This record gives sequence, structure tokens and C-alpha cells, in this order.
Amino acid sequence: MRDYLNGLCGMRLGGTLVIFFILTLFPSCGGCSFHWEEQDDADTFTFLSYNVHNLFDDQDEGTEYPEYCVAKGNWNRAQYLKKLENLSKVIRESSPGGADFLAFYEVEHQGVLKDLIELCLSRMGYREYTAVKPPNAPMGLGFITRLPVLSCKTHQPLSQGFPQRPVLEVDVDCGGHPLSVFLCHFKSKTEGAEATERNRVVSAELIRNRMGILLSENPLREILIMGDLNENIDEYDRVEGRYPTALIPMEAATPATKTLVVSRDPSSSSPEGDPYVLYSPWFAESTGKGSYWYRGNWESIDHVLLSAHLLIPPHLKFSRFRVVNLSYLLNSNGQPNPTYSDHLPLWVELKVGQD
Repeated sequence: MRDYLNGLCGMRLGGTLVIFFILTLFPSCGGCSFHWEEQDDADTFTFLSYNVHNLFDDQDEGTEYPEYCVAKGNWNRAQYLKKLENLSKVIRESSPGGADFLAFYEVEHQGVLKDLIELCLSRMGYREYTAVKPPNAPMGLGFITRLPVLSCKTHQPLSQGFPQRPVLEVDVDCGGHPLSVFLCHFKSKTEGAEATERNRVVSAELIRNRMGILLSENPLREILIMGDLNENIDEYDRVEGRYPTALIPMEAATPATKTLVVSRDPSSSSPEGDPYVLYSPWFAESTGKGSYWYRGNWESIDHVLLSAHLLIPPHLKFSRFRVVNLSYLLNSNGQPNPTYSDHLPLWVELKVGQD
């Protein structure tokens, strides 16, 4: 696995993708009636992970999907602004004051995040943002946050027959407690689940390798992995173990496992055990059926995975998780409303020093 970028952001200049490290700060501006209110509990930190489904701006760059071509009349500024308005509504109403860290997948570039902040979220305290995508790709991934960003890295998994999306690694300061956040959008199953699994496996191996480096530097490192992994939490069981998957249940893991090992029991993910075991709240009884509707069934392909030290005090500790299923995010059949997205967002809360 190799670093794809030493920097963080991409911007097109004269048709060339120039990569550089930047975290752009923008002051609040007027024209927005929504205000961010400080949470009563300064030791609470919230995160939202959301595949926003094709957030393109209103300018043709030549890499857009045909249905978003402005020149052909398939997309326009009014539709773009409505998409931003819908997204900002979800952000505001999914968490009081909006989550502290917002991770997005399927965004065209960092310009759409700039527009989102300035046009819709200007008084909510968000200052730092970025997005990244490979050259000539239509979509990328990114984040906006009001948390101080300590460092950022972008990694590119090696292709396994199909194009790969980058992985963002962002270190943020949660009230004096550093947290490493990985943002991911693994390869889809468009060409077939088994045919594309190796791509997802390689992406998972990259993150596990990075976990190993981080834990070797600091065994107490707290790590949060979020994203659309295009793989169900029980994918290995669904394929009956016929081939390795990116997510492996702890019970099926061996010393040779190099992908992401997940546990359904938070007590199994402990610093005394395998430090690579990640807890998935998808298995909790109160969790929704899924975040993505596919061929008549709910799927759990969007994920929040927590490292062992996020499950114990005294530092950051996992508190709550939920699928954001606001009424307007579902159509009359109870499935994701495509006016907003074909995915539902995931929300997670961490607290400091909770027993």
C-alpha cells in the first residue's frame, strides 16, 4: 500500500489536477437564519457519516455523470441549490446544532463543501473542510468540521482490476483528546460481489496497516472508521465464507487475517485482547435494519467501526449510535427518499470520561 497524496486537496488548474495540503478557513457570513448553539456538555462529540448521492455543482467539468450535465439541460443551479438545502436540513435536524464532524461520500470536489458552508451552514461553527478524488473521477469524499484538525493524510489503495477510491485519514482534537478518523468509500458491487471483493479487501488492508502504524506509535490510540464500505456487516456469513471479505467476524479471524476484524460484542473489543478488533454497533438490538435499500432488502453497507480504546474510559468513549431515519428521508414505502439520497446517514456520539 502506498500513500497516494502527501497533501489533502485537489483543484483543477488548466485541466491538470494539482494536489496540495490545505485546510481552508472561512468566517461566518450572513444570509442564514440558523445558528449553532454550544452544547451544554462540552465533553460530548458527535459525528455524521453520509453518502449524499451525487453532489455535483452547477458547472460542467467533463467528468460528471451524463444526468448531471448542465450543457445538455440535465442539471442546473436551482437543482444544485436545492440539493445543498436538503443536505443542510439533514445536518441541522439529525443532531442539535449539527454534528461536530460531517463525513460525506459522493461529493464532486471541495467547492461543493465550501458552498454548503457559506450558503447554508454559515453560522454553525464549521470552519475546516476538504474533499479529494482521483484524477478524472466523477466523485470523491470529504468532510467539514468544527473540531480542530491536527493532521490529514490521503491514501490510495492499489487497483485490483477496478478503479479504487482514496481513503482519508484525519486526526482531530476532541477537547484535548486526539482521535484518528478514517473516511472510506470502498468499491461497489456493480460488476458482481465476488468479482469486486478483492478491491474492498485491499482497501481494508490499507486501513489495517495504518492502524498498525498508529498503534505502534501510541498503543492507546483511539480510532474511528466511517464510510460506505459497500459491504454488509455480516458479508462473510452471507457468502458462507467462500472467499475472504473486507469485514471478517472476530469468530472467523485467524492470525493470517489482514483485513478489518469486527465484533458484535463491545466487551470482546478490549485493549487486553486483539487491538485490531473493531466494534460495530450494527449488531445492537436498538439499531435500525439498515441504511441502504437494495432489491427489496435493507443492507448495512454504511459503517461506523470503533477501536478498543473507544469502548473504555477515561478518555473518549463510545456513547450512542443510530441510523438517521427522519421521516422525510423515507418515501411512502419506508425506503430511502432519493430526493435526499439513496442512503440514510449514520450518527455516532463519543463522550469523555464516561464509566
